[in-house]
Amino acid sequence: MFPFHFSLNSDLIITNAGTSLKKIIGDDCLDKPFTKYFSFVRPGLGIKYHIDSIRLYENQIFILEGKSNKSTFRMKGEFMFNEEHKSLLFCGSPWIVSEKDFEKLGLKIKDFALHDSTIDMIQNLRVQQMAVEDSNAVNKMLATKNDELKKTNAELDRFVYSVSHDLRSPLLSIHGIIDILKQKETLSDEGNQLLQLIINSIDRLDNSIVEILDYSRNARFDMEHVELDLEAILKQITTDLQHLAPVTFNFNFESSPIVTSDKFRLITILKNTISNAVKYRKPNQTDCFVNISVKQINNFIEITIADNGIGISEKSLPKIFDMFYRATSSVAGTGLGLYICKEMITKLGGTINLQSELGIGTTVKISIPA
Repeated sequence: MFPFHFSLNSDLIITNAGTSLKKIIGDDCLDKPFTKYFSFVRPGLGIKYHIDSIRLYENQIFILEGKSNKSTFRMKGEFMFNEEHKSLLFCGSPWIVSEKDFEKLGLKIKDFALHDSTIDMIQNLRVQQMAVEDSNAVNKMLATKNDELKKTNAELDRFVYSVSHDLRSPLLSIHGIIDILKQKETLSDEGNQLLQLIINSIDRLDNSIVEILDYSRNARFDMEHVELDLEAILKQITTDLQHLAPVTFNFNFESSPIVTSDKFRLITILKNTISNAVKYRKPNQTDCFVNISVKQINNFIEITIADNGIGISEKSLPKIFDMFYRATSSVAGTGLGLYICKEMITKLGGTINLQSELGIGTTVKISIPA
């Protein structure tokens, strides 16, 4: 009843094949991998090619795409599993809908069993119709889910931005009031120290809110490419960071500092990476430095930021760009900085790589389209 059959062992090697099938794929198909001649069309384009995954679809109609000596063809049928021998048996027939299909595959009517005539062609048409119906239903479902996801993301972004913005206002007010109190001569040294502790806590919380705002803004706003002067940006950032610690900044521009990119994202990336180099310096070291170089490689600008700070352990390096991951607790932070950098650089179409050695220092290479 099934002249178009083949058997597979547990390694998906063809161990037996029907005479009519051999006419199409060749007499030497035995002991050859199934994947040499066939691939799955339905069910599941992503089906894994091993015996257990095929068994998941046992007793369902399969559509296979095969390779003949002259062209490609399709077959439909079922896989049946032999528990004792751990093997598969496929029984089916080629996708024949016209007389030309017989000629193309070099077949004759006698190559088919009785049921593989008009009834089989009707079944083929029904399979096609089912595939179209399934595809339309899946597409509609995906479109609905996609719209719901976009709406949810937009609402979440607005919520994060609104809450973060509202939190910053009272924090800045508290900071201002404390600055006024510190100017009062009536305060003792202990009082001034306590106020400074409050200011430090406010600064840490404000930095965390700023990072959340940066993340939200990166997700919400489209790219806006403008011409930027990297030299001016880098020197402004390092000037702003100079008050944090006695660090020497060295610059080397091997190419033009002019680049076309998104201003907000590029400044945020550079500010985060350079401030890390300053924050994670070695304590009590007098010769702390940050070397910054800029050069062009083909159509990309490569910015390298190298320091002689505390470095990062080898076990921490694979997780350094993960959200909320912190390689050390010696310096205050949220673990969002490098994660945000990675997200922003991805939007810019660039890459970021980090190399570090504990106790020696860290080198960050940022590559963005020029």
